[in-house]
Amino acid sequence: MADNPQPAGLSVRSLDAHYGAAQALRGVSLDAPMGQVTTVLGRNGVGKTTLLRTIVGQLAPTAGEMIWDGASLTGIAPFERARSGIAYVPQGREIFPLLSVRENLETGLGAL
Repeated sequence: MADNPQPAGLSVRSLDAHYGAAQALRGVSLDAPMGQVTTVLGRNGVGKTTLLRTIVGQLAPTAGEMIWDGASLTGIAPFERARSGIAYVPQGREIFPLLSVRENLETGLGAL
């Protein structure tokens, strides 16, 4: 029986993240296989945004690992993560406030 390779996509294992002394993520794990929709749900303040900011490289994790398409994201700069297909569109219009979400995404695509 052959080993099944890990499916392409994102795998997060035992992820911790802190803002100073305050721990925002504790042992978060998830799989987001390529070609499937993965949703992160929760009430305000449970770490959804912190998880996304950590995955895209805006916040360094204090423990755990993140694997994208079979390769570790450790030490990978945010712009390199974006080039590999990892992106985060924040709620609201925080990037270019006068553009629509679509226009913000298209602006990012133009940089690739």
